[in-house]
Amino acid sequence: MSNKQWYRVNNEEKLMTPALLIYPSRVKNNIESMISISGNVNRLIPHVKTYKMPAIVKMQMSYGIKEFKCATLGELQMLISCGVNHILLAIQPTREKVIRILNFQKKYPEITFSTLVDNLDSLVLFSNLAKSKNLKINLWLDINNGMNRTGIVLEYASKLYMTLFKDHNINILGIHVYDGHIRPSELQKRIELCNKSFEPVKDLIVKIKKLGGEIPEIITGGSPSFYPHSLNKINRLSPGTTLLWDLGYQKIWNESPFKHAAVLATRLISKPNTNIMCFDIGHKAVASEMSLPRLEIIGLEEALHVGQNEEHLIVEHKYADNFKVGDLFYAIPYHICPTVAKYSKAYTVTEGDLGPFWEIEARDYQQGI
Repeated sequence: MSNKQWYRVNNEEKLMTPALLIYPSRVKNNIESMISISGNVNRLIPHVKTYKMPAIVKMQMSYGIKEFKCATLGELQMLISCGVNHILLAIQPTREKVIRILNFQKKYPEITFSTLVDNLDSLVLFSNLAKSKNLKINLWLDINNGMNRTGIVLEYASKLYMTLFKDHNINILGIHVYDGHIRPSELQKRIELCNKSFEPVKDLIVKIKKLGGEIPEIITGGSPSFYPHSLNKINRLSPGTTLLWDLGYQKIWNESPFKHAAVLATRLISKPNTNIMCFDIGHKAVASEMSLPRLEIIGLEEALHVGQNEEHLIVEHKYADNFKVGDLFYAIPYHICPTVAKYSKAYTVTEGDLGPFWEIEARDYQQGI
């Protein structure tokens, strides 16, 4: 198999489409690239939301990565089962989730559990719940440095941090800054914008220290800002999409060392009109929050994507006559994270051969309930 066709499966007739394919050797390459960029494996606290698979968590653990971020309780329980050292639920929880986190903390004392807070009401709730269970809850102050999705604005952050710092029911671990809005495709511009956006955070750190507070650690960025933040040695790093990579981030960070480690397989199921091709890969099989195209079909890169429904993708291509119904195609999605969540398991492919399925265990929001 040529390197240009690294994605091809030897026994294509065994694939049931639509299908998600994972290439373990490429995942390993991406882990090694993450470690190389970070400069120190202990700086990494990767997010698991992209892949939700225990196999990939354990692969990272074999490289010495023992701390992880997650976004759901399903992902959190997957990480418990993997035996990691520290789990950060990187989304501010509501009451019922905090109770479960505290219960996990009591049940698994060998694991550090932590989460985010960005307002006084939640802080008081978390503190009271921890006190009722005779525990201390581990918290990070979530900072809004421009994304305007979650986090406290910098103007009010020092006051809330000091309230956290002085609360006897809370163990403050530091500050958390996610800047997923920083996406210039030119690397130098991305570095400059990350640095500019981080300057007020540095000012906040100085202010908190002057007030007598301590900031044990700082967690910054995601995947697009992973490299710029790696240049600032005082912080932890939390990439996620870097493990599997996708077309969306490839267009933002074209010079990255990360390889596509997840591919979709689809078959041509109809040719209803001149130059029109229909594939069995609809909304249910690929992330569809963006406008068309939502994936790039290898070999049909110039095709015009004209429509997509629950089970069907319709494209227009001038050489449609060159293909017949039943032909198998491979595709790279624009957004891999929600794409993975649409599958219960993934085929693994090693040097063209199909290996064991990898369970996408943490796609279940109600796992363990």
